[in-house]
Amino acid sequence: MKAIDRTQFSLLEIAIRESLKNYELKKEGNSLGDLYLYYDNEENILFFYDDLENLLHEVQLPPDEELSYQTLRFVTQQLNQTNFFKKDYIVKPFTISLIDKNFAVMEEILYLDDDTIKLQGDMWSDMEKDLDIFLKNLLK
Repeated sequence: MKAIDRTQFSLLEIAIRESLKNYELKKEGNSLGDLYLYYDNEENILFFYDDLENLLHEVQLPPDEELSYQTLRFVTQQLNQTNFFKKDYIVKPFTISLIDKNFAVMEEILYLDDDTIKLQGDMWSDMEKDLDIFLKNLLK
């Protein structure tokens, strides 16, 4: 597993914060249920859109590095742990998703809902191993 790039982490954290700050200032809608991210890999720019497809913010990544989805996922998880997404205008379920240029969702980066827990990635495989061990011990 590749190490988290601290410079990109900081850049992405600031960009997410700025995106929601810009949403608060514009308040074109009453609530925000989705934050969409479009990565233009040719220009190396990450665009942030609200759920009405309004541009909230964009960030130019350094020319010698591509967007790390692992770092992006880690940033959103860290912001969530600090309750950053607990804002009066953010409604649940709330998702942060990577989209293509046609606004089709390619990958969900973060999913928040008070009633539902979504398991994916490495966490699920680790849990599956733990459940297998538990079941073997139970059947002994």
